[in-house]
Amino acid sequence: MKDDILLEEAFEQKPMSKATFLRLRGYLLPYKRAFQLNLLFTLLATVSQLLGPKFVQLGIDRYLTNFSSTAVAFRGILVLSLIYLGNLLIGWFLSAAQVKSAIAVGQGAMNDLRLAVFQHIQRLSLNYFDKTHQGRIISRADTDIDSLDRVLTWGANQLLASALTLLGVAVLMSQYDWRLCLAVSVVIPPLAVATRVFHKRGMRAYRELRAQSSRITGAMAENIAGVRVAQAFAREEENLVRFQQLQGVYFDRFLAAARLFHTYMPFVALVSGLGTAIILGYGGSLVLQRQVTVGEFAAFVLYLGMFFGPIQTMGDLYNAVLSTAASAERIFQLLDTQPQIHDRPDATPLPPVRGHIIFHHVWFRYDTTPSDTWILHDLSFEAKPGETVALVGATGSGKTSIISLLARFYEPQQGRITMDGSDLQTATINSLHQQIGIVTQDNFLFTGTVMENIKFGRTEATDVEVIEAAETLGAHDIITRFAKGYETPVAERGSNFSAGERQLICFVRAMVARPRILILDEATSAVDPHTETLIQRALEKLFERRTCFVIAHRLSTVRHAHLILVLEQGEIVERGTHHDLLARGGHYAKLYEEFARR
Repeated sequence: MKDDILLEEAFEQKPMSKATFLRLRGYLLPYKRAFQLNLLFTLLATVSQLLGPKFVQLGIDRYLTNFSSTAVAFRGILVLSLIYLGNLLIGWFLSAAQVKSAIAVGQGAMNDLRLAVFQHIQRLSLNYFDKTHQGRIISRADTDIDSLDRVLTWGANQLLASALTLLGVAVLMSQYDWRLCLAVSVVIPPLAVATRVFHKRGMRAYRELRAQSSRITGAMAENIAGVRVAQAFAREEENLVRFQQLQGVYFDRFLAAARLFHTYMPFVALVSGLGTAIILGYGGSLVLQRQVTVGEFAAFVLYLGMFFGPIQTMGDLYNAVLSTAASAERIFQLLDTQPQIHDRPDATPLPPVRGHIIFHHVWFRYDTTPSDTWILHDLSFEAKPGETVALVGATGSGKTSIISLLARFYEPQQGRITMDGSDLQTATINSLHQQIGIVTQDNFLFTGTVMENIKFGRTEATDVEVIEAAETLGAHDIITRFAKGYETPVAERGSNFSAGERQLICFVRAMVARPRILILDEATSAVDPHTETLIQRALEKLFERRTCFVIAHRLSTVRHAHLILVLEQGEIVERGTHHDLLARGGHYAKLYEEFARR
């Protein structure tokens, strides 16, 4: 299934290329000083850790097994204990500083990358979202960036600490007796083989487990979102059976992963114990033969205990790097995606416009539309400043495509659109959008308060301006009936308001933005007839000062338009005023007759 492919994609592993490594490093460079301090703290903390067994050796050899008097030995042991304790405290301080600096570097770099992705997503053209699965986009900004945490935050210090520990332990152990090193080396091959097998099978098992966990989360979210439909069609039992099946698969995969992990870890402990047993047996005989001191033997056993941990850490880190490489490449692929609609090198800002708009022989189709199919066919019309143009037609006739081209969410393949004589493709996108206000049938509200949502298009607007706009549109009384009036919190997507209330808020938001061009896309579709009557009076006054485009299935909202365009399969089949079109008895007259019978 497609969803399964998208889920498995999140757990892909691959070697990291040089280009990917260099780009990731670029996000660490702003934190160069903290990164260098992190490596310094890691180095010093590792040295402090390696000194511990050495102090134990000195204490045993100098003051427990070879001393001139008890008093001297006691003082020596006391001094050495204090030194050992001081070394532990220094190591603790260094470890704490290491953690703090590592978090500053890793989380700083991840925050910068997350901001870059968020900023880039907002700049992408709508055609990208038309052909890209929403889950993939969210995965880039969420799952993929989170997967970089292990490497960006802890990768450098874990690699340095593990490498130094292994090297230091190997050097220190070899200084005691080469025969002990040779004896313990027999456990390294089986440990290496077991580690490789575990990482190969273990990562596959955990990847499958995490993928199944994501499917369960997705099923839970889908059922919560569609709970009304499920209850309406009495699908509770069937949905429960499907969820139980997902849970059953998850349980089986969890057992498989747990069984593998709890086989490997005891094996590592067994190998470590075997190495210790070999050293206790063979090393003990060397001690009895006076070829190795008791202190050297004790230190060797302690160093042996420090030898196996870094091997496991480096193996885990290697797998983390593989996962990070795949995630990083997907993130950079998104960041490298160029918006199809962007400012041209010679683009200039639009001055305050009067609103004279002309479509010159416009042909348009979406990227997802077959190459032999056009959404708009050779479209030409003119909207003079202050005029209201109504777009009427069946679903799929091209109405929304026209306003999308006007707002330059897309660009036509042929023809051009001018505003006050300027080709829209030669103007900066931001200067165009600052002069356009749009109210759509989606009535989307953002998390925040009602007042914050209304000021979304012009944050510098005053509360007085907001209230005046709401009163003009007949929304003030409705808003003041909310729990906290204009300061009422907005739930996710405005779910705590009715559809009509959401649309009224969006309508006020568009008005407060003071647009020169106003676009209403089914703006009164969720408003009850009484409320629609109230705002119609306000609209007539607002329309006098703006060029307006209105899409409406309720033909009562377009009767006073200066120009009505009737569209059918992307072509204008009729144009004129309400009365002219009714008199012709054509497409519009039939649509109006059907509307009147409802």
